[in-house]
Amino acid sequence: MRAIALALLLAAAGVAHAQTYKCVDERGVTHYTDKPRPGCKGGEVDIRPIAPLGGKVKAPSDDLKSQDAEFRRRQISREQAESKDRKALEQRCRRVRSELMRLQSAGRIAKLNEKGERVYMGDAARQQRIEQLKGEFRGCPE
Repeated sequence: MRAIALALLLAAAGVAHAQTYKCVDERGVTHYTDKPRPGCKGGEVDIRPIAPLGGKVKAPSDDLKSQDAEFRRRQISREQAESKDRKALEQRCRRVRSELMRLQSAGRIAKLNEKGERVYMGDAARQQRIEQLKGEFRGCPE
């Protein structure tokens, strides 16, 4: 793969050093070609590379293996983070789905208070919690 990329780069370098000609035809349309055209105004175009902003040309790094290894480490780290986030989302969605199904069932919902007494959830509080859970459930995958 690298050999093919190097061959293409070398082939492109030869084309980059070719001469370019500017030609303005009788209609005033400008054309750029690699060969002069008869009957056109214009001539050779002097194309020089632009110096980098820093003033120095930086040699490419020869340490491609370490760059590749660093890229793979970042890619694995990103995949692990995405997997962890996906698992947390799935867990939250299971909890929300379970509570929503329990609240939408026909039975009465009760909790124990500090004294250990059973306290039933009112219809208004139940409906409010259902709406809240539906809002949370919107972010969950189907």
